[in-house]
Amino acid sequence: MRTLLSGRKMKATDAKTIQEIGIPSMVLMERAAMAVAAEAEKAAKKDEIVWAVCGSGNNGADGIAAARMLHLKGYPVCIYMAGDENRGTVELKTQLSIARKLGISVKPWQEIETEKKGKHCCVIIDAVFGVGLGRPVEGNYKRCLDDLNQIREQEHTFCVAVDIPSGIHADTGAVMGTALKADVTVTFGWEKMGTALYPGRSYAGICVSEDIGIVSLPLERDEETVCTLEGSDYAALLPKRNADS
Repeated sequence: MRTLLSGRKMKATDAKTIQEIGIPSMVLMERAAMAVAAEAEKAAKKDEIVWAVCGSGNNGADGIAAARMLHLKGYPVCIYMAGDENRGTVELKTQLSIARKLGISVKPWQEIETEKKGKHCCVIIDAVFGVGLGRPVEGNYKRCLDDLNQIREQEHTFCVAVDIPSGIHADTGAVMGTALKADVTVTFGWEKMGTALYPGRSYAGICVSEDIGIVSLPLERDEETVCTLEGSDYAALLPKRNADS
């Protein structure tokens, strides 16, 4: 049996860990980025580029940190900003500053079309939207996700989503106008309802839950915290049978 959280409940639990327990958000972010980088590295190649496509929130900051970790391991990476870095969170600006000091290329997402003519992209790190998305994806964001979906399908590029596929509602699994399909979703602390419910489930690929240090505070069973049965749970409910029955 595994626990699923709503986006609001996850954000509240994350905030309690930072504000009440005192674990700095950058510590959680580094651990989250390590988990994302580890999954991306399984499909990455040293002679092909990794793209980290990032929004302006902390989900984007996770993606930037993951790109930096792959860069330090010798993988060619490029960070594409789908969001406005000038309106970004403190953590995002910090991660961008670190990346630039290490010589990592940071470009607006519109330059992806130019990059396509160069090295083949082997992995896309999807860090555009996190669990806080509450309205339809429109404008430049929609064009960005649609372009990435087209690249992924045409060039068979592997995609790793940070916490939840961009464009999927964390509570309902609804596609908020458009969404980027992932091969693997690295989710933090607990899986989100939106990656267990369809159509979000079909966008998440393999969902990997990672412990990044979020304190496991008591979770009340309510409409924002639910449990889902797994195969092992069903097996435990079935009576044992004799081999010759």
